[in-house]
Amino acid sequence: MKIKLKKPFNKGEVTVTEFDIDFVKLTGYQIIEAEVEARGMGETSPNPLFSSRGLAIIAAKASGHIPEDIIGLSAPDFLMVTNTVSNFLYGWVLPGLIQEPSEG
Repeated sequence: MKIKLKKPFNKGEVTVTEFDIDFVKLTGYQIIEAEVEARGMGETSPNPLFSSRGLAIIAAKASGHIPEDIIGLSAPDFLMVTNTVSNFLYGWVLPGLIQEPSEG
């Protein structure tokens, strides 16, 4: 999934104009690692994956960037990227909690 940035940024000699987030390439190991990293960065929420910091770390892992790249985005870009990750995570969590109406 490509997210076009409203405010591109420079990384070395390259101008980053979009993030290509590939959730399919993420592994369970990387998700667990993201939780550990978020806690190591001072995250204290009960589920650090769903905190802004945790979402930024997952976005970094899914896009090949570092968390600081995500955290340093302009507010609109940061919110677009982290909300995309949140929608991905909740899309996996919520369907199992929602019961389909029974027929008959």
